[in-house]
Amino acid sequence: MSDQNVEHGSFVIERLIDAPPSRVYAAFATAEGKERWFSGPDTKVQSREFDFRVGGRERLFCQWPEGAHPNLPGVRTSDFRAEYWDIVPGQRIVYAYEMYLDETKISVSLATVQFHPQGQRTRLVITEQGVFMNGYRDTGSREEGTNWLMDRLVASLPATDQRIQSREITLTRLLFAPRELVFRAWTDPKHLARWFGPAGFTVPECRVDARVGGRWALTMRANDELAATVGRDCPASGEYLEIEKPSRLVFTNNALDAAGNVILEGLTTVTFEDLGGRTRMTLRTRAWGTGEHVPFMLGGMEQGWSESLSKLGRTLTNG
Repeated sequence: MSDQNVEHGSFVIERLIDAPPSRVYAAFATAEGKERWFSGPDTKVQSREFDFRVGGRERLFCQWPEGAHPNLPGVRTSDFRAEYWDIVPGQRIVYAYEMYLDETKISVSLATVQFHPQGQRTRLVITEQGVFMNGYRDTGSREEGTNWLMDRLVASLPATDQRIQSREITLTRLLFAPRELVFRAWTDPKHLARWFGPAGFTVPECRVDARVGGRWALTMRANDELAATVGRDCPASGEYLEIEKPSRLVFTNNALDAAGNVILEGLTTVTFEDLGGRTRMTLRTRAWGTGEHVPFMLGGMEQGWSESLSKLGRTLTNG
């Protein structure tokens, strides 16, 4: 690849996906979601890095079997290196990336991913502009490859014959505590365990890694009366997508069954407004799922979060 000429190309791909924007967005914005679909055909992932935030970087290094690419029979490795430039949760992702084949840079591209709600479905729009270099000729293979990846993404989501049910709520509370303390109550495991969960639940296990890409996990334990209806232990976990201390948190929140399988998925944003010793906290959360248990869980969503936030307020007031 010694040719120093360059070529330019662009394409737009649109897909109507039978899943809400929050779920499709999570497939791009979480390490767990992206690992399900983002890799090449017949390749072996050697290393993967994922730091989803503005200024964060992503890398995917893969080993190719001999003859995997019919147009490039001698290529044995590919290296995708990206940086995120703009993120609007649930709506837009903009990133630039370089692609290397056997340590030779073959392209630099700018990609925009947009998520448009269409009822309970998502109109996904991917726009990409690229420059190809060092002798690499793109004859539509980049667009073809992106379409192939979108097929994998759709396959990683629930089957289209499953009816996805979802609900979104927004709750605002005026808390009589400084913003830094309220923020810490969400990100310190000792604080979080004191208030998280509806009335009648305690949290005997709580782990928090409060950084972008870090995970949290806890177990809510029901009292005897509630255990007869919902079971004794209700585990939950998620991943931090954005952290702006002490003003904003964005994270996924998934309800799990006893085996650790996700039974209800969620995406939550919490903002903290400083009011001079007091804090206005706003929580916006969306949950979705497909199982027979989902209507019951969604039906109790507002009550559960409201009771949780009431416990938070009492904890902050009483110390």
